[in-house]
Amino acid sequence: MSKNNQTSKKQQQKKQSTGGSSVPEHLKGMTKEERRQYYQKLREQQNPNQQKKKQQKKQKKQQPKKDQNTGGSNIPEHLKGMTKEERRQYYQKLREQQNPNQQKKKQQKKQKKQKQKQTNTGGSSVPEHLKGMTKEERRQYYQKLREQQNPNQQKKKQQKKQKKQQPKKDQNTGGSNIPEHLKRMTKEERRKYYQKLREVSGEGQESVIQNKNKKKKKQAQKPKKMTKEERKKYYEQLNKQKQEQKKNWNQNYQQGKQKEQTSQNNQQKKNEQTKQKEMQKNQTKPKKAQQLSDPRVRTLTSITSHISSFKRPTTKELGVEFSASVIHPLTIELSLKFSSGKIGGTTGRCIALLNLFKILIMEVTVRARFSEDVVKMLNRNIEYLIKHRQFSYTMFSVIRTVKEWVSRVDSLEIKDAKNKMCSQIDEFLRKHIYDAEEEITEIAWKKIKPGDVILVYANSRVIEKILKKAHENEIPFRVIVVDSRPMNEGKRLLKKLDNYGIKCSFCELNAISYIIKEVTKVFIGVAVILSNGSAVGRIGTAIVAMIAKRSRVPVIVCCPSFKLSKKVQLDSLVSNEHGDPQKVLTTKNSKSVKIQNLPSDMDVVCLLWDVTPINFISLVITEYGLLPPTSMQVLIREFKDF
Repeated sequence: MSKNNQTSKKQQQKKQSTGGSSVPEHLKGMTKEERRQYYQKLREQQNPNQQKKKQQKKQKKQQPKKDQNTGGSNIPEHLKGMTKEERRQYYQKLREQQNPNQQKKKQQKKQKKQKQKQTNTGGSSVPEHLKGMTKEERRQYYQKLREQQNPNQQKKKQQKKQKKQQPKKDQNTGGSNIPEHLKRMTKEERRKYYQKLREVSGEGQESVIQNKNKKKKKQAQKPKKMTKEERKKYYEQLNKQKQEQKKNWNQNYQQGKQKEQTSQNNQQKKNEQTKQKEMQKNQTKPKKAQQLSDPRVRTLTSITSHISSFKRPTTKELGVEFSASVIHPLTIELSLKFSSGKIGGTTGRCIALLNLFKILIMEVTVRARFSEDVVKMLNRNIEYLIKHRQFSYTMFSVIRTVKEWVSRVDSLEIKDAKNKMCSQIDEFLRKHIYDAEEEITEIAWKKIKPGDVILVYANSRVIEKILKKAHENEIPFRVIVVDSRPMNEGKRLLKKLDNYGIKCSFCELNAISYIIKEVTKVFIGVAVILSNGSAVGRIGTAIVAMIAKRSRVPVIVCCPSFKLSKKVQLDSLVSNEHGDPQKVLTTKNSKSVKIQNLPSDMDVVCLLWDVTPINFISLVITEYGLLPPTSMQVLIREFKDF
């Protein structure tokens, strides 16, 4: 059997060499190599170009490659004899010579990468007793620790795994809510079963009818598609409605215009009638007084209508009895001095008010409680003073501090409380007014240099002391006093400076633009410095500061810290005070026009204060030193202790 098998294999090999069943008959006598050559000749005859390309590829492969070690065309001549490794070492040495730091950085990076790689036996973050273990052993070790610490957590995980492994209930065969006799049915079978039950009971027909009605309603709500003719009619109706609306609007507009015209005509007639009556009454008045009436004044009076007007104090109008139980006699005397201007300026009025408080506190009769009786008595007298002349921001802050002191003295006896209040008021006067003014004078007079021409506006206690101190130190300088109506306070300062022996000159406010060329410094005293850096001063102060700023003359404001206020005011119309209008109505011959002779449609405005913006102020001098106007808010927050 073995011999027969060997002979059959040899015969098959011969067939393959001489050609099998798939070989054509004219090639069966050829060997395999002969057939390959035959087919190759046929291909060359059919595609001669293809054979050329193959030959070219063979030639390229047979050509000797360039020796990359010895260098190619891109390598310089002095390195062509070197191998590739020698050239690499050569270039490496050149880089180290050019950038030694760069090579150090590369080495450091390599070291970091090697440290970061953690082996299976553990890295730097693995504890020492686990470094001998592999990664898998460490994982198993930590897993056992977790099981020991939280056994319940491992049970929960196992339960979740079991739930996931459990086969889900077949929804088609029914769940827990389906009765037992229907659990074997599929979902479709159960639906048919319940449908037959509804048909038997009659509920199925009603539900079908209800569903049909709902569908009809939905279809009715949907808009139907219009034809061309229906759309034309629809748009024609819309245009008609719009035209009717326009007509109605025009009619209403014309009616409203007619009503306005009629009302205006009626008002004009009434005004003409009132004017005629006034003309008949004022026929005896002079013509000059009638020429003063100007309709533009009406706008200014409407702007200042919120400011309280000036009233001369009369006890009869207020119905005040001259008894200490109602109003103290000293308050009545002080109110007359405030309104007449004998006591002017914020510092002078604050000193007089605090001295009055001392007398009132000492003479008060306590009935129930010291703080309540004192506050009531103070409020009564303060209201009387405000009726005659309005208080400034600083006066209100002083009143507030006195009331705070009164509330803290209830625990003491009456005599001790009165003495303590008086001592606190005296300390306030000494510390915040008298001592503060002396400190300001010591700082400010050093700013006056020999040959300076100093401009001063109106009257100020602090500036008077500064100029006196500079004159006592024998500094040669000159003063220009600028003044304006209605108060004319500069004349008082001029007389005082003349008595001290200081060289002075006087001019009105309207001539300041001609004199400012000679001035080297401007010293101004103000009533209040607001938290935004602006200053409230006598009317005309803002004009002086503006002209000085335009002429590049420094404006220095001298003000003690008790005049600082937390309030903000952007213009002089928000809060102001009316003066006596009779002082404004003067002619060239120094004859005054009485207010009674003025026309009824004319009012006289006499404002006493204005606001100087922060841009016009160069420097502020307080008892704390020289400060820019921008730091007033910090000074109020840090140093103001009342």
